Amino acid sequence: SAIHATRSQISRDLQERSHTNNKGSTSPQCVWVRNPFLITHIHTHTSLIEQHNTNMPVPPRKSTSPPPPSAVSTLPPKSGPLTQTLTTIKADNLSLITNLLRSSPSSSSPTTPVKQRLVFATTSLQNVLLRHVLNVPRADEVYARLKKLKSPKQPPKKEPPTNAPGNDVILPKHLGILSSRVLLLKEAQDSSTPNPQSKHTLGVGTSGTEVSLASSSSAFFTSAEDALDDVDCSYNTPLVTCFVKNDTEEVRAVCGYIKRLCRKLRLAGREVAQTHFRIVFLPHITTLSEKFLMEEGVLPLENVSVTSVPLDMIPLDEDVISLEMDSTLRDVELNGVSMDVVTTVARSIMKLQDVSKVIPRLQGLGELGEAVIAKVLGMRLEEFGYEVEEDEERDDVEGALEKKDKEEIEGMLILDRRVDLVSPMLTPLTYEGLLDEVLGIDCGFIQVDTNIIDPPSSHDHDDTPSTSSEPPPPPENVVLHLPLNDIDTLYSEVRDQHVETFGSFLQGQAKALKESHSAFTNKEKKKDLNEIHKFVKQIPIFTQNLRSLTTHIHLAELVKQTTEESSFRQRWQTERSMLESEQCYDMLEDSIACQEPPYQLLRLLCLQSLTSGGIKSAKFDSLRREVVQTYGYEYLFVLNNLEKAKLFRRKDTSWMDTASTFTNLRKQLALINAEVNTADPDDVSYVSSGYAPLTARLVQTATQGWTGKDEALRELPGRLIDVTQREIPEDFATSLKRSVIGPGLAPLSALATINDKKKPVLVVYFVGGVTLMEIAALRFLSKRPTFPFSIVCITTNIINGGTLLKSLS
Repeated sequence: SAIHATRSQISRDLQERSHTNNKGSTSPQCVWVRNPFLITHIHTHTSLIEQHNTNMPVPPRKSTSPPPPSAVSTLPPKSGPLTQTLTTIKADNLSLITNLLRSSPSSSSPTTPVKQRLVFATTSLQNVLLRHVLNVPRADEVYARLKKLKSPKQPPKKEPPTNAPGNDVILPKHLGILSSRVLLLKEAQDSSTPNPQSKHTLGVGTSGTEVSLASSSSAFFTSAEDALDDVDCSYNTPLVTCFVKNDTEEVRAVCGYIKRLCRKLRLAGREVAQTHFRIVFLPHITTLSEKFLMEEGVLPLENVSVTSVPLDMIPLDEDVISLEMDSTLRDVELNGVSMDVVTTVARSIMKLQDVSKVIPRLQGLGELGEAVIAKVLGMRLEEFGYEVEEDEERDDVEGALEKKDKEEIEGMLILDRRVDLVSPMLTPLTYEGLLDEVLGIDCGFIQVDTNIIDPPSSHDHDDTPSTSSEPPPPPENVVLHLPLNDIDTLYSEVRDQHVETFGSFLQGQAKALKESHSAFTNKEKKKDLNEIHKFVKQIPIFTQNLRSLTTHIHLAELVKQTTEESSFRQRWQTERSMLESEQCYDMLEDSIACQEPPYQLLRLLCLQSLTSGGIKSAKFDSLRREVVQTYGYEYLFVLNNLEKAKLFRRKDTSWMDTASTFTNLRKQLALINAEVNTADPDDVSYVSSGYAPLTARLVQTATQGWTGKDEALRELPGRLIDVTQREIPEDFATSLKRSVIGPGLAPLSALATINDKKKPVLVVYFVGGVTLMEIAALRFLSKRPTFPFSIVCITTNIINGGTLLKSLS
């Protein structure tokens, strides 16, 4: 009993689920803990209790390894390149948000949880905080909620209303959270693949969304009456916590919500001072946002407080970390606040070095890459005095253990998104990239209708006898947030496969699953007790794999419907012609006349401009005029912003035509590989059936050395920076004097430590966003035995052509 109580207490403290075969068993449960140090702690603790009860010395425990995860849990083993670092970042994020929610606005120290309502400016913020930081994104929990929705209806329990689409998120009740709300709901306006089974249009989805002015939860209204009807104050709580980023639109939405709620509380005869509004900025508050709060008349209010949480890096996968900064290029190109972006990125790198070790070598391409490196070196120099004092007070043994346990990163390559603006405009041909194009992936989640992943069938109503001749009512459509990450082992295998192969791969998985089940259920072969016991233990795993396989088969069918359309194939042919420097003005004019979705057309316009070095003056004015006359005057401002960002520009007139910048890069870096085998690829160009993303080629070149790439470096915007960080920090100018700028510098692989068990880690940092097509290409390089590094991708956000253009609109 003592052993059982101790193990149960430890399992509750660790918040891990115990697994048992017999529901009513009272025997000690086996807790699977992913941290080996905690497993040792459990064994040691229970051994002391056994020694106390028997008054006998405890024999030395044999070094037995814990059971494989597949035997007790659906979670796969964590074997990423920076597992310990990501775990530490997740724990730090959880601690930051938990301490904030537990604290009262009048006191900064954590206290008893206060009842509060959470308000998020956007759906992305809700996904980050509620689904990534406070809850583990697991697909089996979504399937459990789906099964609950299919079960007979129970009388609804009266709870505070929430308006989030597909609100299947689990609220942390232990932190006093009563409800959650999203202010800026989004709708798909650029749909090209409607699905008749769904209430909403499954087109571009979250990745290509616009603020809905007609939505009941929008921050903008047509009249004051609509504004008052939108805000619900029937559930009065002493605290309302609003999460927002440094975006003018989001800050305006939060200010409007606070003022409308205060007005409605006064009309209801309640004391406004009893409700406190806490505005939380992520990851910090800028001077512009603070000034905007004062202009809106919110900041001087006594019941309003403003704070910030340094929540920057969000691990989305075992090799992908995102800062979730959606307006990076807009801030740099249009708003002129590039230093805010540079500071945020530099702080994230400093945090990464605190968690791991000092990165010995930094390379940067582009203006933002150079600015980030300069900022990191400056921050290290400023903090050097504090670090020396801490090192003197720290015990030598403890410091040695810390350095030994930390994971090492051999190098970092920082890429300015403006170095390669062509790749985001292309259509990816991998499973994950197509899911982003069709459904929209937001923070590692897709909003999917239950009728897609679990379509209704005729036998669903056979078990319920019908007493009338009326047909059964149609099933209720519910939108769920389905996680897409490495926790789903099947998805981790299929996500980077080409569109021509992932269908057959899923079919092979289905056959293998069926054969494994048939092999046991074969009545001709007798089974002993050990085989039966092993099969019973594998039933939960089998059920989970079957659900995952069924889900991805239905999603693959939805993707196939899009890729098999003639318009999709024609679009791919047009993109390939533009990549080969052909002029496709007639195709662009035909697309405008056919009223193609506006942002799909704008992607082609920008692609034509980027690959050709601009559009001829006569055609430039003609295309602008046709776009405005066809889609409306609003797109005149969009075109102006794209022109400022140099995505859509007029070609410089000269007496002779010269090759464009992209044409020279295409030849020098071999970006086109038409002979690539998509079934068994040997080059990164398989991700788009023949085009290798420029950023992937730059990563390959950086690891091999820039010797002989002088012309390619001259074509790239900005200059190549390569510095070596030492234990004693140096300023940027001193580091540049010791390094070589240009093609003569040594390859990144020169510093790679040889280890047969594990490759060294190379971090590729995208400032301005990265596409899922580029991530698939980098994963392909990491898996190659001849590539010297395991790549971890850090980015300001995950983008595609639609989201990039909308952020500049």
